[in-house]
This record gives sequence, structure tokens and C-alpha cells, in this order.
Amino acid sequence: MTASMDKTVKLWDLDCHQCIVTFKDHTSWVYGCKFSPDDTLVASASRDDTVRLWDVESHRCIATLNGHTDPVRGCAFSADGAVLASASDDETVRLWNMRGFMNVATLQGHTNAVFGCDISRDEILASTSWDKTVRLWDMNTQQCINVLNGHAGRCQRCCFTADGTLLASTSDDKTVRLWDMRTRHSIATLQDSNCSTYQCSFSSDGSWIAAACIDARVARVWDVKTLRCIVTLNHRCKIWTCSLSSNGTIATAGGVSTRNPDSCVVHLWK
Repeated sequence: MTASMDKTVKLWDLDCHQCIVTFKDHTSWVYGCKFSPDDTLVASASRDDTVRLWDVESHRCIATLNGHTDPVRGCAFSADGAVLASASDDETVRLWNMRGFMNVATLQGHTNAVFGCDISRDEILASTSWDKTVRLWDMNTQQCINVLNGHAGRCQRCCFTADGTLLASTSDDKTVRLWDMRTRHSIATLQDSNCSTYQCSFSSDGSWIAAACIDARVARVWDVKTLRCIVTLNHRCKIWTCSLSSNGTIATAGGVSTRNPDSCVVHLWK
């Protein structure tokens, strides 16, 4: 699944490398998209200040979530799919109930745009902001329980391991930080000497982490145990996102082509 500046979200068949569905009701760029845990819904976050929900089977938009007052940069479902979180330039994270598609909470505390969010299986929400912090929120009380300091530049994105024991955050300071969720302390800093890191993704077992390094036009994969970079994936254009497949054998990275800024290039590696 890919999100694009062409205002669409596309679903792809990875066996034949063909687009099978295009969702296209947004009125501006789409910054991010996520499947629900049961794969029946797709949520998309857009520069048009909205989050849209799409039914995968019918290919229809079933809800438009309004409330943010600035572009929405990212979104994440809770492990049970009951709640969707959305991160916005308006400095907030909003929580949405997936039964009635209602805004049930607005998390405030960041002092600059919020670019990313993720939710652990233990119902801890992490948010990354241009205020250079990562905040942790209790989904039940909707209160901020920790502010993680350490990045020297604007924080971009974050992701939890499947078991929720580690959190990764990316930043303009050219690093990926790993945080232990038991101690809430940074336990490792993965350095990219060339450029800012943007999107990040753990393998399903948490043994690898991949990060998109925008201006270097590469995605790097590190071994979480040894903290060594084990592979560098080269692109012909800027890379904004990357992900590892469920078995960790395929990494994808998408970017804006230098020849045609309106076209998105997605590479698959095995």
C-alpha cells in the first residue's frame, strides 16, 4: 500500500506488481496510510486536514474524520482496531473511536507539529514532534506519562516492536534512537552521517530495523542486537518511507523522482 502526493492511496499485488485498487477522495497530498489489524479498513492521513477510512472490500470511503486544523501527517490503529490515532501539524494527536468514527480525545502537550504516532500492544501511544521530543501517552487515561528527550533535531516518525518492548524514533539529527519501554530510557543511537532519518520499521520479530534516509537516497537496515548496519538499499531519488515485510525478507522504499516530481517510485528488495 502506498500514499502519494497525487492525492491517492494505492493497493498493490506484490506477486504481479500491479495496482489493484486506487482510493482517491482526498483533495491534497496523502502523507501516510495504515491497514487496520484485521485488514478490512485503510486509514489515510492527508494535507487536506482530514483522515479518511476506506473499506478494503468495497473500495469505498466510509468515513471522513474532521477535527484537525492543519495537515495530518500520520495515523495508527490500536492493536484491537477499536481506536485510531492521528498526528497533525496542529500540535495535537487525536483519538477516534472506530465504532462511531467519533473524536474521543485530543492529546495536547507538544509545542510544534506532530509528525508521527504509533500504538503498542500495551496501549501506550508514542508521538514524535518537531519540538524535538517523543511523548508517551496512556491510552486509557489519555494522559502524557513520559517525555523522551535526547534528539538534537526535529523528531519525525516512530514505531514499536510487535511485543511493545522497544520504540524507535527518527530525527533531523541524522539518528534513529531506540528506547527501552520498561525503563523509558534511550538504549542505543543508530547514526547516519549523511542525512536526516525519516520513516522507520521493525521486522516482525524485532531483530532488524529499517530507516529511510531522505537526502542520502538510501534506506538502511540495522541489526538491533549488534547495532550494526547490515545492508544499505540505494535509490535514485529521495526516500520518504520504508517498511519490512512480516518475514523481514522484503524492504520497500518510496520516493519522489528527481526527473518527475509528481511520480512516486517504489522499489522492492528480496
